[in-house]
Amino acid sequence: MPVSIDIDQQEASPFQQEPRLIGFYHWNRSVRTMHQHENCIELNFMLSGNGTHIVGNEICHTQPGDIIVYDSKIMHDESLMLDSLTDACCIAVTGLQRPDARPNALLPPGTHPCIPCQSIAEELRTLYHIIEYSLAKPHGYPAANAAAQTIVHLVWQQISKRAVKAAEPENLLVEHARSYIEEHYAEDLSIRDIAQHFHASRDYISHAFKHTTNYAPLQYLRRWRIGKAQTLLIDTDLPLTEIALRVGFDDSNYFSRVFRQIIGMPPGTFRRAWRAAQQGRPADSRAK
Repeated sequence: MPVSIDIDQQEASPFQQEPRLIGFYHWNRSVRTMHQHENCIELNFMLSGNGTHIVGNEICHTQPGDIIVYDSKIMHDESLMLDSLTDACCIAVTGLQRPDARPNALLPPGTHPCIPCQSIAEELRTLYHIIEYSLAKPHGYPAANAAAQTIVHLVWQQISKRAVKAAEPENLLVEHARSYIEEHYAEDLSIRDIAQHFHASRDYISHAFKHTTNYAPLQYLRRWRIGKAQTLLIDTDLPLTEIALRVGFDDSNYFSRVFRQIIGMPPGTFRRAWRAAQQGRPADSRAK
């Protein structure tokens, strides 16, 4: 006999404003190093492989079935220690508003960004597939957007049930130093400059920065610059020499070498690969 399921049509949404889908991509086709987004949330569903990712102050060791949440204005690095089998799908949404939260922030304060979702992995896999399939079809955006909203609601339920508390910031000086690097990345910065600005010794600030962020200060600076370069490669048609100068590299050949060391391909190849992956998608599906 048919099974009847009671539906509570009066149940309120946990969100004051529902999110809207603005992006979709596969990690196995392209990854990005250190960057952040001003006005969107990314939900990354780990399909296969294992990895280590940095999100804000947190080091995330991921496995298949995990969702990594990148809230707006939170630094994240996708290119750290991914094995060759790692594959993930990412959606980007904007417009989300939770009660008593800043716009485009899904995670409550103090929540670890890696959410175990193995119990609903098959449902999530189906929904991500629906989004990719729908975006490839004419007039498919409404179906893709509905699937993305369902993903956000399912992940919110998992956050409410089994999210882990994030670590507290260990060193305010390091937080200030990181903000300083992110603001002055295009300048000729050295460890000495950073230490002098904060009236600290070079040895102390190097040790504390590495301990807190998992990066040495100049390593952090290089990865932040390459992340900014990736954004310019995606969003503009600027020549590589101009992009190198804008992100703090005087020598475009050195810029290309550093880019390849971190991303695994030259900047021109990255631009072509990214744009080839976006061909045929609606404009709303290209934000990243």
